[in-house]
Amino acid sequence: MRVVIIGNGAAGIAAAGAIREKSKDAEVAVISDEAYFHYSRPRVIEFLAGKASAEEITVKKEKWYEDNNIGFLPGVKAEKINPSLKEILLSGGKTEKYDKLVIAAGAYSFVPPIPGSDSEGVFTLRTIEDAKKIMEHAKGKKKALAIGGGLLGIESAMSMSALGLEVTVAEVFDRLLPRQLDSEGASVLQSMLEKKGLKFLLPRKTLKIEKAGENLKIDFEGNDPAEAGLILISAGIRCNLALVKDSGIETDKGIKVNGFMETNVPDVYACGDIAEFNGRVYGIWPASTEQGGVAGLNAAGEKKEYKGTVMATKLKVAGIELASIGNIEKGEGETARTEKGEGFYRKLVFKEKALTGAILLGDAKDYSKLQKLIKSGEDASGLK
Repeated sequence: MRVVIIGNGAAGIAAAGAIREKSKDAEVAVISDEAYFHYSRPRVIEFLAGKASAEEITVKKEKWYEDNNIGFLPGVKAEKINPSLKEILLSGGKTEKYDKLVIAAGAYSFVPPIPGSDSEGVFTLRTIEDAKKIMEHAKGKKKALAIGGGLLGIESAMSMSALGLEVTVAEVFDRLLPRQLDSEGASVLQSMLEKKGLKFLLPRKTLKIEKAGENLKIDFEGNDPAEAGLILISAGIRCNLALVKDSGIETDKGIKVNGFMETNVPDVYACGDIAEFNGRVYGIWPASTEQGGVAGLNAAGEKKEYKGTVMATKLKVAGIELASIGNIEKGEGETARTEKGEGFYRKLVFKEKALTGAILLGDAKDYSKLQKLIKSGEDASGLK
């Protein structure tokens, strides 16, 4: 049996590992449009800051592929899938045959339709190559502006600050990390980040970007413009669906899958940032790993069902720990307890006795414990 995996990210590698664990005889090949072995995408911001080399953020080195007898096709783009022939058309005109196919082709950085967003000096960040281009352009520049105050926007802003740039973050919402923090928590985080040198413009809707001498000018709706030598747009992701166009594989926001990571086409699975499960594209590392493992096992012949992933984020920005788990806003029939002080904020959300959400800012040591409680639904009323 020949299993081909499109994508060398978290989902693709989890699928490859699961297949090999289940079957020593299956022929496994991984196609990647990047030239690198599997690296940690969340750590690209460390590479951008000059705090880690490409080698240091590489998780699976060449030896792992060799030891697990996994074929690797780097720098090759999968362009079209023909399920009736069980064939993948690659860049350069070559084709790959498969018995089972796992699509883990991920997503791309979304750029809103802002006039001038294609100007020289405007970037997005998702890969090592993206980071290299930003680092090269940053040489000799004084100011940078990050459009987007989500996770990547803030982390990227801190990385650009480490390059010696004066960095401002512009966010369309009235608070930072609108998906991970409530208003109170966001206010605490903003204060902590300002002490570390970041500046913020909230709320700001970007209208257009245009050249202004050596810099770029950013016009905002109802506010004064700003200037910067470099602009980084962090406005979320979109699934890489061009690959499955006209293939008969059903899509909406992503490739639609069931609990076994199966698409509507026999012998074709999807997982990670390209997959849509129960109407949701998760777009987070833990979900990609979990889905990839399930897809791999099912492709190898073991029936394993995916039940969904608790939305959880844990990061450290400039030494500030943050964990956000489950439902952070109090819903109907829910209660919340909060506590804050200098440099910390905590919130627990309950539905009856079960914990449904939590925010830990400044100290995230209880992250794993709370994540387990939320997933299990057990009595958590005794939590302090």
